[in-house]
Amino acid sequence: MNGPLTFLALVGLAIAVWRAFVRLDEHQRQADSLRDRVALLEKSRDVAARVETTSDAVREVPPKAAALPPEGGSHGQIGGGSRETERTLRTPLPEEPARLEEPAAPVETPESLESQIGTQWLLYIGVIAIVIGVAYFEKLAIDNQWIGEAARVIQGGVVGLVLIVVGARFVRSGYALYGQMICGGGAAILYVSTYAAFNFYHLIDRPVAFVLMVVITAMVAWLADRQLSQGLALFAVGGGFATPFLLPGTTDAQMALFGYDAILIGGTLLLSRRRDWPVLNIVSYLFTLFTVAGWADRFYTPAKYLQTELFLTLFCAMFLGIVRACHRSKRPAAELSALVLSTAPAVYYLASVLILQQHPTAMLVWLVCLMLVGGIVSARIGAVAGLAVWAGVALPLLHWCLGYRSPAWLVPGLATVAGIYLIALAANLHGTMGRDEPSDPRPADIAWLHLNGLATVAAAYFLIDPISISAIAEVAAGLALWQWVLAAIVVKRRRDQALHFVALGFTLLTIAVALQFDGPVVTVAWATEGTVVIALGLRERRAWLRVGGVLLLALAVERAVAMLFTDAPVNQVVLLNPRAACAAWIATLCYLLAWLHYRDPEAPDRDFGIGAGLVTAQVVVLSLLTSEINAYWAVREGHFARELMMSATWASMRPC
Repeated sequence: MNGPLTFLALVGLAIAVWRAFVRLDEHQRQADSLRDRVALLEKSRDVAARVETTSDAVREVPPKAAALPPEGGSHGQIGGGSRETERTLRTPLPEEPARLEEPAAPVETPESLESQIGTQWLLYIGVIAIVIGVAYFEKLAIDNQWIGEAARVIQGGVVGLVLIVVGARFVRSGYALYGQMICGGGAAILYVSTYAAFNFYHLIDRPVAFVLMVVITAMVAWLADRQLSQGLALFAVGGGFATPFLLPGTTDAQMALFGYDAILIGGTLLLSRRRDWPVLNIVSYLFTLFTVAGWADRFYTPAKYLQTELFLTLFCAMFLGIVRACHRSKRPAAELSALVLSTAPAVYYLASVLILQQHPTAMLVWLVCLMLVGGIVSARIGAVAGLAVWAGVALPLLHWCLGYRSPAWLVPGLATVAGIYLIALAANLHGTMGRDEPSDPRPADIAWLHLNGLATVAAAYFLIDPISISAIAEVAAGLALWQWVLAAIVVKRRRDQALHFVALGFTLLTIAVALQFDGPVVTVAWATEGTVVIALGLRERRAWLRVGGVLLLALAVERAVAMLFTDAPVNQVVLLNPRAACAAWIATLCYLLAWLHYRDPEAPDRDFGIGAGLVTAQVVVLSLLTSEINAYWAVREGHFARELMMSATWASMRPC
């Protein structure tokens, strides 16, 4: 009992939705009719204007005609001209065509409630009543054993076909709305009869019932195309996708089910393009999601990942093609359809990540293929789209590297990381070097350039860390050198992009130094890199380079000062130790930066740069001398001598 009631409720809901789209279809037809009438009026107005211009030109009399002498005068030439003028004046003028009057625009009067009840509501109620009556008659016939089961099904089929024929006759007679509603009711009865024959009476097998419902769907789609009824088309699409749910089975038939859905998506696309009904694709998309989710909930197992992923890829590609077709349509519903179907890539991405997370090799292959698609998208759409796809690849790749940190997966993982890096690099270079006019790289290009290199080092770190930490430093240093090679390649055409490659190289070198060394060596290396970056930014007049160098140098100064105020080793030699050498080198670099600003009269923030360099150098030198005095007297007697030496040192360090 619950099965028929549920089905009837679905039928009622479908008819209500159908009514809404029938109304939408009527309004669209009225708009198309008004647009054609306006175009005809404009064309008629242009023809009338051309005829009126010709009439005015013919009526115009030459101003010299009245001054010409009579024929046979003393000047023969003038007399000849007079005869020609007379013939022209005697030519009858064409009658002025009657002006076309624009018909008054029809004034739409709101339809009264009584009219709606009499012309539409009763029709809808009648169709629903017919469908429900047929369904309950079948039930009543079962309970009372009036006729056999086969006769009941045949009877329902005959009634449905008769209603379709009658509805088609109404449409041909000019009553389109009535006829389409009756046709829809007949199709619903055919669905009910087939559903009952399979689920209740068990008169036919599932393949036969499936074929019958497919035939009914095809017939309704043909009627929708012939009668220009978007409502019938929606009924056909919904019925086609609902067929597998109306004929449930206990065995998995994934290939048949998904293949059937692919055919329905293609058929819906053809019908929507033929009649410009983009809203059909929304129904197709939603039913496809519902079908895949319902199948996965009942039958999906990890062993079926490959065929599932292939079908998901096919569905996503088809819906993206539909989005492209929707952009060509001028219907208002086309924008909504394109917006809804644009979520297909995101749904496909999430579903693919969930499916492939238990299959490491397939995940790597899918990520490489997805990055290839991202490169193509970047070339056709722009760096923003390419960066978005790259981010969708990088996140699961880093997660994969964290989950498979073992020697067995080291080579496949590193090969995938390198492949994705090179594809992204090629797309990034194509997006900047492929432009006809040299210009600064865009924010998306810059972000992609830096993030691609940093994510590559991070992925390599996750894979190599359990094996050898020194190898990671070598990879980072090699990648830094590679960035400088790229900078040398592109510097002639894209100087600003070359500077970003240089900056990324210094960043990777900083990481390599931190991984390979410790103590004063790291501080010296970072201070040197920061100074070089500041000098490069000063030379190229790039503020972002100078800011990056200042941050790196400030980090080195902070490390050096903190190191100076830690307890010194007992056997440390005064001023001849690694800590003192590190601080002295940093102070020298600060003085060098002050001098670079001083020698360049047009340097940006020149006075500030000179002052900051000198003050930083003096702070480092003062910290160095204080640290060395404390370390020297820490193992010796002479508190007064230490205080005296400290006071003299501080007094001698007067501002420059």
